[in-house]
Amino acid sequence: SSLSTLSLLTTATMATLPTTARAAENDKPKILVLGGTGLVGKNVCARLRSLSVPYAATSRNGRDGTIALDFASPDINVPLAIENLVKEGGYTGVISCVGSIGTKNDGAVNASSGLAAIGARRAGATRFVYIGVAPEVRDAAGGFDFLKEYMAGKENSVDFITKEFTSGGGDSSLSYTIINPTFIYGGDAFGVNPPRVASGYGSLVEGLLSTGLFRFAAGVTPGLISVALEPPVSVEDVAAAAVAGGLGAVKGSLDTHDDIVAAAKKN
Repeated sequence: SSLSTLSLLTTATMATLPTTARAAENDKPKILVLGGTGLVGKNVCARLRSLSVPYAATSRNGRDGTIALDFASPDINVPLAIENLVKEGGYTGVISCVGSIGTKNDGAVNASSGLAAIGARRAGATRFVYIGVAPEVRDAAGGFDFLKEYMAGKENSVDFITKEFTSGGGDSSLSYTIINPTFIYGGDAFGVNPPRVASGYGSLVEGLLSTGLFRFAAGVTPGLISVALEPPVSVEDVAAAAVAGGLGAVKGSLDTHDDIVAAAKKN
């Protein structure tokens, strides 16, 4: 599969890339946003601008003033590409909003954030943020073949990110933030691929499913029904939580709606 091939490439890349010295600590944060033109990425960039935090963003084709970086390209060496970007830009943190669902490249694209973490760590970045999926979504999706590469790629990324950005060996400056929503809503329109619910409707659903009765039902109902009863999270809250992670205000895994909403208020 594409993911198996990626794992082999990852091992080879890690063996051949030189280990670089950590860049000097910088008190002023500067963020690299991967996938900066998608729904979540655009909102992350908007949040950074509102806080006057310097940043740069990537996209597949370099549109809207972003850096062209196609994670689906068979020729890309992701760790090296990110290492070079982080070094050249002096970025202290990376926020990855990269994702793919329903394509032949789901495994490779969703695993690319883990490879990006390798390069970011080698270049001296101290924080890495990733948009994952909620644990209950991972559990419920296990029986669907069309989601296997998607989920495997996501899990691969989480493994590498947590490994590269867990503090240890006397270095307490490293941190990661994994944001795991059940469903993200936002924007002005509905969509099928990727699945999207517009802000007005999504906000109503979030309010309804956040009530005590639905919270109880979600807790005692198995499988996909339980996932459907969990409140979705607005793209603005996901973006704000991601920026909080990039600035070091939150750390670790945010696995619930309430965790993400609370983190969003920390910047």
